[in-house]
Amino acid sequence: MIRTPQHRGFALIELVLSLAIVSILAALAAPMFGNNESLQVDVTRRLLISDLEYAQIIAISHPDEEIAVLFDADGRGWHIANTDTPEIPLRNSVTDDPITLQLGEGPAASASNVIVSTSTENNMIIFDQNGGLSDFTQTVEISITSGETVTVVQVSPMTGSIK
Repeated sequence: MIRTPQHRGFALIELVLSLAIVSILAALAAPMFGNNESLQVDVTRRLLISDLEYAQIIAISHPDEEIAVLFDADGRGWHIANTDTPEIPLRNSVTDDPITLQLGEGPAASASNVIVSTSTENNMIIFDQNGGLSDFTQTVEISITSGETVTVVQVSPMTGSIK
């Protein structure tokens, strides 16, 4: 009777497949261990640009009113309002909720350590009926800071384009 030897261990293909699966899992998990500050700044930047564009749309659709984005003095949020009553946020036409954003809450819950500041004197960016800034003298810069990470959003005075 001839005995065939029994192989113990893994074949090369099994080892390669196992390494491929582990490396795919590591590639998926690696961003979770990245810089949390940059993620918070990016979330805030996207929300800010969205609200700036929304304020422009409201200003264009209501040409008889000046619409503004007002930043909180502590840098922890902003709201969209009419310049006649800047302390009262406008309401969303669909949900009737006030158009406000507080960092660390709601859609900005992941941006709890972010501070926002603007280059305007009164922490207010006012849009005219064309979607541009009502003050054509300078480009508005909004700084978003979390720890060591800083990004700047600019609003062009003539065109209202946001970068």
